Amino acid sequence: MAVSERFQGANVVDAGRLSPYWGEHAARYVFASPFVENATILDIACGTGYGIGLLRSKAKFVTGVDIDPVTAIEAKAECGENGAVLLGNGLGLPFADDSFDVVTSFETLEHLHDRKEFLAELRRVLRPGGVMVLSTPNANYTQSAGGKPANQFHIHEYTPEELRTELGSQFTVIEFLGQTLDEQIQISPFFEGQRRLPKDAATQIRLFGWKAFNKIPVATRERLSESIWGKPFYPTEMDYNFGKDTVETAPTLVAVLRKD
Repeated sequence: MAVSERFQGANVVDAGRLSPYWGEHAARYVFASPFVENATILDIACGTGYGIGLLRSKAKFVTGVDIDPVTAIEAKAECGENGAVLLGNGLGLPFADDSFDVVTSFETLEHLHDRKEFLAELRRVLRPGGVMVLSTPNANYTQSAGGKPANQFHIHEYTPEELRTELGSQFTVIEFLGQTLDEQIQISPFFEGQRRLPKDAATQIRLFGWKAFNKIPVATRERLSESIWGKPFYPTEMDYNFGKDTVETAPTLVAVLRKD
């Protein structure tokens, strides 16, 4: 199946655009797409390769790297003629210095103990003047207790100030943004977003309606959603915004960096 039909990500298996995670994850690659025109790209921790599928239509060549052999095999289905996938560790990449025009690193940094070493390795393989686009959860939003993330798979989550300092030690920060769901999407598909909704009666009625609609069998739900709203039930990659004004409160931080 092609990338338009399938997404395998956090807590999702073979769900495609029917997954609530699709839009949130794919939006980062859509955001990065203006930087990749006719460029050589490294997508680190590429997973099943949905990002490769999204980037390679504009890129000269996209190389995905992942440490997991099962997902790396699946990612090869997204490669086409201008893509490839390699097994590798982000702390010791099998590439010469200055190999890539652009590096994408989405939702990876928070999983690592050796974060400084990881960033240094990405800097090493990025050519001078090259761009890296990176995302990671915002600790201001996740509200980790005692410095420990609520997500058991995360080692460390950064506040905006911490992340800017960490990245600024090795790169020039071009843009520092928050990723948020568009305000026209009144109900987030995620529990944390729903938990934070206002408690007024009108909002809670909309939430109840959303939950009821969400329980409809998938095929019927999607037909109804397309008929009523003209789009899938869950937010798509076009339903997320990236802005400077949401850095302190957004669920996800996104940085555009340059190697000088």
